[in-house]
Amino acid sequence: MVQSVGNGEPGSFWPSGRVRRPADVGRLCWYAGGLLGLVLLSVLVPGATDAVVPPGLRGLPRGVVAVVNGAASLTAIAALLGLAVDALRHRRYALTTAGLAGLLAAAVAVAAEHAGQLGWIAVLGPADRPAVIPISVGIAVVIGSDRSRSARLTLLALGALATMTGCALALSSLTVAGAVAAVLIGAGAGFGVRVAVGVVPARPAEEEVRAVLARAGVEVDALRMLQVAAGRARYTARDDAGEVLVTVVDPDRRGVTVARRLWRVLRFRTPAVGRPALSLRGVLERQALVTALAGAAGVPVPRVQALLAAGPALVLVERPLGGMPLLSASVRDEALAGAFGALRRLHDAGIAHGALSERAVVLLPDGAVGLGELQYAQPAAGELQRDLDVVALLVAVAAREGVDRAVAALRCGYAPGPADTDRIVGLLQPLALVRPVRRSVSGTPVLEDLRAALSPPDRGRAVPAQRLERVRLRTLVSVAGGTVAAIVLASQLSEVPLGAALRQARPGWLVVALLGSALTYVGAGLALQAFIPTRVPFVRTCLVQLASSFVTLVTPPTVGHVGLNIRYLQRAGIPTASAAATVGVGQVVTVGGTLLLLVVAGWLSGVSPSQPSLLPSGNVLAVLLVAAGIVAVALAVPGTRRTLRARVEPLLRRTIPQLLAALTDPRRLGTALSGVVLQNAGYVIALDASLRAFGTSLDLPALVVVYLVASTVGSAAPTPGGLGAVEAALVAGLTATGVPLAAALTAVLAFRAATFWVPAPVGWVAFTVLQRRDRI
Repeated sequence: MVQSVGNGEPGSFWPSGRVRRPADVGRLCWYAGGLLGLVLLSVLVPGATDAVVPPGLRGLPRGVVAVVNGAASLTAIAALLGLAVDALRHRRYALTTAGLAGLLAAAVAVAAEHAGQLGWIAVLGPADRPAVIPISVGIAVVIGSDRSRSARLTLLALGALATMTGCALALSSLTVAGAVAAVLIGAGAGFGVRVAVGVVPARPAEEEVRAVLARAGVEVDALRMLQVAAGRARYTARDDAGEVLVTVVDPDRRGVTVARRLWRVLRFRTPAVGRPALSLRGVLERQALVTALAGAAGVPVPRVQALLAAGPALVLVERPLGGMPLLSASVRDEALAGAFGALRRLHDAGIAHGALSERAVVLLPDGAVGLGELQYAQPAAGELQRDLDVVALLVAVAAREGVDRAVAALRCGYAPGPADTDRIVGLLQPLALVRPVRRSVSGTPVLEDLRAALSPPDRGRAVPAQRLERVRLRTLVSVAGGTVAAIVLASQLSEVPLGAALRQARPGWLVVALLGSALTYVGAGLALQAFIPTRVPFVRTCLVQLASSFVTLVTPPTVGHVGLNIRYLQRAGIPTASAAATVGVGQVVTVGGTLLLLVVAGWLSGVSPSQPSLLPSGNVLAVLLVAAGIVAVALAVPGTRRTLRARVEPLLRRTIPQLLAALTDPRRLGTALSGVVLQNAGYVIALDASLRAFGTSLDLPALVVVYLVASTVGSAAPTPGGLGAVEAALVAGLTATGVPLAAALTAVLAFRAATFWVPAPVGWVAFTVLQRRDRI
């Protein structure tokens, strides 16, 4: 999140060209979180932060401590004045940010002092000697000035301030909480100002870069900006020997590149990413090594001429490949095969490219093909890393030149064996592609066509996709959501005598809840069976719906259910596109029928013999308004709208033809709607029986509305089976419509046991049987 605002002027008090460093954002969050935690600790646990003098400082002679404190104060003042003079001479903007940070820290420290005196938070120190203010202001000024080039003065000032803090503790001018708060306030104010108004970039000016190049024997007249990417700026220039490509590593963007590489290491399996260098210096050093190895192997690559230091930045000097991107114009088959041949030689040297895209493959003037963009290349690469290179180049060529030419070039230039081809087919998935290639084939059938072209026609089963991720993002979200849900549910259960409530349950109604749960699978099978284009046994379709209860233990409810149904239809001999459309039509009808039921139940909740109404009852209306508010807030976020559109539009395109056909067939549509009603009726029966098992009940229309709203929330939740989201929504809806909290909690637990936990082992048996018989 670096925002560039122009070009900075060192002599200006408010220059342009400021940037916001990602590292500063992270530090601000760290210190702000620490300060918030300290405040919460002092409020929620009174006395936990009331310590005045640490044991190690007790008994020190007050006279000696006072002398040390005076010397430290004078040292801090002298160091701060030195920083001010240095900033005035070299970068006046540092005075602006230091002043703003000092003012912000003073305001927050004064407010904290008064809050402590009023008893709102822990006392930070005596009212007549508020040491919090000068210490926090001093720290804020040092950090806000951002004078990394004056490291000695900065360390001297921080050391003096640390000594002042210790002396203030020994002299009882600060409590322990006050000392911690002073550091957090000062650092938070300094980083807050740096994030709010930006800092002067540490990237060296072009004049400094040219001077560094001249000392290395590369005399250039001007640097022309070619690209500004994460963590680096790339220039092009010319000297007596020809064109020069200069890469300047930007210290202000260091946090972005390290965070991205670390995320890749944590997300993907080690064979897929290897051991990438995390530091920018390591990246450039490895690039120089790989370039030398590739050149020795006869692969045309850019030649690294120098690796230099320009202040805190690094400068890489290369002689680029002369030529043009291979896929930028029409190209002959020999050149396409030459690209795969160059990649084969690179791999034979043990090197994986790591970022193959259209720009990285260059057609040279003599007709040969070279490889550039080697900043992510790794030596001693494993088999999976090399296969990912092949897949990236294959897909890039197929997207531009067609699948047949890409496959022919692969077989001619790279000559993969049968085992190599199987691995390549298993890696033809979006996750295996670099971002530019992935974007170029998004929404196209290129990957499916490549799988078909590379797979032998006599192969019985498709090659399974190779797993690349160590941990899926969805799994992390599910674990986090489940943990939060467990904490919330545990806090609610702590308020209810659960054991006594369970002992008073009526077993007969719990049996009715189980019967209602069984009815839902018949309804789901009926809703799907109505749109299946071929004859399949209805009992088997119902068993598949039961098997989905086991799948939802590890997947979000809608995802696992839809995927299993598509797999079932594929095994029944229905093509993948038709199977997906059939399941999609069933989902659309289910959603439409559910919304219709919601509207009807909401209206019926406001109808009574004495006072008919066109509006739902007050409690039901409150539930509907809260649900509508949540939906409105979610849709107000642009990212949510884009995600929803990206997922809904393809579904509508696939299902609209079959949906229109279904509307012309009243029998199919009636069967599907009957299944939807039966499925929802089973859940409502289970919920009503669960309530009656614990001595309470609810009007049927209100009960239907509560269930349908909770079901919608659970379907959108990323947790397995909507775990946590369904329980919270049901408890909130029941209590909002007048059910006591204790009865609502126990009834919801019984309902979820009957409809989620108890069917799961039975669903596992159905899943195993269907899988053994090759039905799913």
